[in-house]
Amino acid sequence: MKLTAAEEKLSHGKVSDENLKKEKAPILPPSVATRYRLAVIMDGLIRGENSLGTVQAELKRIRDDALTTHDLKVEAGYLLTLVEKMEALQKTANAQSAKNKECAKEGDELKKAYDQLKKENDDIKKEAELLSYKLKKLEQIHIETEKRRGTQ
Repeated sequence: MKLTAAEEKLSHGKVSDENLKKEKAPILPPSVATRYRLAVIMDGLIRGENSLGTVQAELKRIRDDALTTHDLKVEAGYLLTLVEKMEALQKTANAQSAKNKECAKEGDELKKAYDQLKKENDDIKKEAELLSYKLKKLEQIHIETEKRRGTQ
């Protein structure tokens, strides 16, 4: 009964109420023992206690076990295929995450360079405005000087 209740919860992606690993594995017929092993594997996976490599090894043992019934071998094979796909997706996600971190770091460096260039550009504009103002003042002084010379 505990196994059926645990399987029902696990099939919905929820952690079982019973910690299946803590209890001793009962002496069961091979098919029920395999169901129990599958429930323990899935419980550990959902709880986050098992790594994908551990789950793969266990599922391969179940799939290759001579005493396991055909339908449970097929189920273990299906689960194994899904776990392998999950592992491949996890590797891809990790690689993408590393690439994203590199891009973010590069983006930060570019932003710093942009800010520095913008500051330099603003400084040059201010200097150009100041020089333009000084030039206008010098022109006005020159014009005033020429007018005074012309009147003398």
